Amino acid sequence: MNVTEDNITKAETKMVESLDKVVKINKKIDLNKVPAHVAFIMDGNGRWASKRGLPRHYGHRIGYTRAIMAAKRCADLGIKVVSVYGFSTENWNRPQEELDEIFKIIRENMHRDLDEFLQHGIKVVASGDITRFPKDLQDKLNEVMHETRKCTRCTLNLCINYGGRAEIIRAVNNITKVTNRKGEISEVEFAKYLYNADLPDPDLIIRTSGERRISNFLLWQMAYSEFLFIEPHWPALTEKIIDKCIVDFQKRKRRFGKV
Repeated sequence: MNVTEDNITKAETKMVESLDKVVKINKKIDLNKVPAHVAFIMDGNGRWASKRGLPRHYGHRIGYTRAIMAAKRCADLGIKVVSVYGFSTENWNRPQEELDEIFKIIRENMHRDLDEFLQHGIKVVASGDITRFPKDLQDKLNEVMHETRKCTRCTLNLCINYGGRAEIIRAVNNITKVTNRKGEISEVEFAKYLYNADLPDPDLIIRTSGERRISNFLLWQMAYSEFLFIEPHWPALTEKIIDKCIVDFQKRKRRFGKV
């Protein structure tokens, strides 16, 4: 599908209209009260594969498809932003063979999935320092971000070579360089220097694989997020599981420090 800047809106609208006719929504979900931003800590790819006697990289391959599925499902539910923790700053400590396999998966699939993003109205952005990735991988990511920049149905925020502490330090350094200020700064002003500062903070953060920790993810943005720690490994994630998470979220009462 060849979608240009001029016809993205028309193509996107046509696809959304066709999707609305076939998408099945869990009747327990109130589509008027879905979270604006859902973030996923994609945990358990390697363990999922190992339990099945498969190489770890096979888990990453299936995990990649689940990230695309999660974005499309959230878009169907009317969720405007989906963040996925795809590669942390600490993941560079993994064996080089595993890193090469992860990069290979992105190379083989990212351009192919460009049509999927365009058809489903998904804008792709990145949070993290992608300049450390191989040049050809950077080019593919930049191409996808450029081609989808006009999409408005949902934003897929790829948190890659991302770390919450690194993001905060980066913001502090940028404030110092840009403003040359030494006095106090407000939370609102500080947040402007974070990655993709125009995105809302996550309403719901979901971590798979049963682990109950944050792992340096969106440390500033999670201040008032709701959390769900679910047992299935990331490659086992399904649309039904996502729907159940949204139902759980809608049962909660968010107070934001109030009574």
